[in-house]
Amino acid sequence: MPRKGKRITIERGIYRDGVDGPYEVRVVVGGVPYGARMPPDSTRDELKRKRAQLEAKGRTGTPRTERGTLAADAKRYIKLIKHLASWDDREDHLNAWVARLGNVPRHRITSADVMAARVFWLGLDKPPAPKTINHRVGTLRHLYRTLDGKRESTPCDDIDPLHVPKTPIQRVSDALILAVDAKLQAGEARGTLRDAKTRARFRVMVSTGKRPCELMRAKPSDVNLEVRVWIPRDAKGGFSAGAYLNDDQLAAWRLFLEADAWGKYNHGNFSRVIRTAGWPAGVRAYNARHTTWITARERGVPLEDVADGAGHKDTKLTKLFYTGVLNGPLQAMSERLDGRFQGWPVVPVSAPEPKPQRTKDVR
Repeated sequence: MPRKGKRITIERGIYRDGVDGPYEVRVVVGGVPYGARMPPDSTRDELKRKRAQLEAKGRTGTPRTERGTLAADAKRYIKLIKHLASWDDREDHLNAWVARLGNVPRHRITSADVMAARVFWLGLDKPPAPKTINHRVGTLRHLYRTLDGKRESTPCDDIDPLHVPKTPIQRVSDALILAVDAKLQAGEARGTLRDAKTRARFRVMVSTGKRPCELMRAKPSDVNLEVRVWIPRDAKGGFSAGAYLNDDQLAAWRLFLEADAWGKYNHGNFSRVIRTAGWPAGVRAYNARHTTWITARERGVPLEDVADGAGHKDTKLTKLFYTGVLNGPLQAMSERLDGRFQGWPVVPVSAPEPKPQRTKDVR
């Protein structure tokens, strides 16, 4: 029954609709509201008893988030890291811990609990990737260090990361990228694709060599088409080295702005769409980034500049993944070894001599 007239507060949790209207009793337990309507002739004692009943119901029916538990500290942690661009990803990783250990006092969580959680996740019908589980452990460690201090010990300190299988870098040709782009355009024309957002993201990613997460974090204020500059945002709320936009990249960003492709998107769905358009099934969409920077090395771009463009803080990582094979030291080294075997000349092989026939000794 809707209340009539101005609500009057009788005391904490007890209200009345107007001077002679019915009462409403409301309490909040553990963030969950509970309420009940009472007739206008209810006495003060009856109203207080109803309030006590609702509080008791809340205490038994609502899981409480006790102070000092992982669930409670997770909320404090998220508030403290919201300045980071990756805070929502960390929140997702932390939710997995809260689902496992939420009401456990945080100071009682041990490395054995962390190992048991990893075993549980790996045993699921559809387990998370080892890299995802490693990120979950890293997020839990970051929670402890954020709330307790950078030098404090955590239950994650002695946990070795799970092995993440390495996949060889597979390059994608420029001709294939153009073919995928053409099929995406055809899909838009047929109406199988609702808009040009996927193609715009694809163009920016393959032309700039930036990470998908950097593309998702981009803001309109980061891109200046007049001076041809994009300032990518890193995961910690800062900015990486700016990227000068050549003609190809400028055209890609113009389509991006026209399609209004800003914000987060599902990278799995993105990969499925471009695979339908001809992207190789065994090659990750991320490999377009590898192709960009390997090509840059092969065209003579210094290693330090490639490291800046790829967003690497250490050139050792750049050298490990983006050492160009063509037109560089590796090709020169191989050419200096040329001639050792004279091009493997074809040597005619004579027919083998027939084996002598064995004769039976007949006596």
